[in-house]
Amino acid sequence: MTVLPEHDHCKFCGDAVPFDRAYCSEKCYWDDRAASQKEKRNNLLFAAITVASVAAIAAAGILLG
Repeated sequence: MTVLPEHDHCKFCGDAVPFDRAYCSEKCYWDDRAASQKEKRNNLLFAAITVASVAAIAAAGILLG
């Protein structure tokens, strides 16, 4: 059985890295930031569409009711 040295894993790609590092490379760091920003933007868009949909349904209910 092979004993691996103490290590952690890159937050983006999962490769082994030393404990004092969160990413294996600068590319993984920037790719993770871009992915996080995209996810945040998508969540905001989803929330806006949800609020607009609920408002449209409520308005239709009031106008037709």
